[in-house]
Amino acid sequence: MGADKNNHIGAFSIPKQNQEKKMSWKFTCSDKYLIPLEKGQAVGQGWKSRTNYKPMGVTWHWTAGWDLERGCSKILGGANASRKGKASAHFGVGRSFEEGIDRYVTIENRSWHAGANQTLRWDGKPCYVDGVRYSGASYCIGIETVNVGYARKGVKAKEDWIKCATANGKAEYLVQPWTEEQIEMCIALGKHIQERWSHLTWESHHDHQDLCAGYKTDSIGFPFARVLRGIYDDPSIPDVWTPFLTIEPRQQILIELGYDLGKWGADGDWGRSSDSALRDFQVDQGMVENGMWTTFVSKAVYFAYLKKFGKPFSPS
Repeated sequence: MGADKNNHIGAFSIPKQNQEKKMSWKFTCSDKYLIPLEKGQAVGQGWKSRTNYKPMGVTWHWTAGWDLERGCSKILGGANASRKGKASAHFGVGRSFEEGIDRYVTIENRSWHAGANQTLRWDGKPCYVDGVRYSGASYCIGIETVNVGYARKGVKAKEDWIKCATANGKAEYLVQPWTEEQIEMCIALGKHIQERWSHLTWESHHDHQDLCAGYKTDSIGFPFARVLRGIYDDPSIPDVWTPFLTIEPRQQILIELGYDLGKWGADGDWGRSSDSALRDFQVDQGMVENGMWTTFVSKAVYFAYLKKFGKPFSPS
């Protein structure tokens, strides 16, 4: 099977080290909406001592709006944000070079971008460890990307929107894709973060849904493989996300790994048998048993399949 016009084979995005144009956008950002480091603002000074004063992950969000300034910066950024003292982020990434990137909090400090209904931390472990709560806001850099999210009343999907399932498998949505210029900016921003915090690896990146599975949906469909390969200049980073965007491939790989989905099999309907099979896999892998398909699960099934069969999983 050959690659299509989008450089896909089936559900996979193949590396583009020879095909992709060289990045033309160099990192820059506007501090127009920088939040002052003062009482009453959604910003904390410095990183926590528990992690040696370093961030431990990068959390990617979507704004659920159409533009950077009205849909993000005025809501989260500046001294008088509409959500002042309640929520923020480190950066907002627009959909075009013209919109650019707004900085709300420097990466030396903490933004309040995740925490409500959070159950997992940056590495897939429980949010509470030895009585200590590891909230995303305290331990991860938060990045908002301008994306309207999924099609719904008042938001009509276009032909190129991406089909994505939620972590709990209860719905498959059509999600607005990220633009090419936006992807370039995400890569440049990631490189900027990496220059300061070089201990962060590609596995340190996740989305909001991964931390708050079953409560949040952002940012399902985010082009993690392209962005992370660009940030780390490493085309060998495996695409553990794209093959499992929808329900049926999730069911397929569980079956091939030896888990019983009953008479229904990989029917595209995430019912009790699918939930039970996923929970069994999580227990066998020493993961949190929550029945949620997160980035942490995608990594685990990808590498379990690779170990068992000696090749990456390819959805049928």
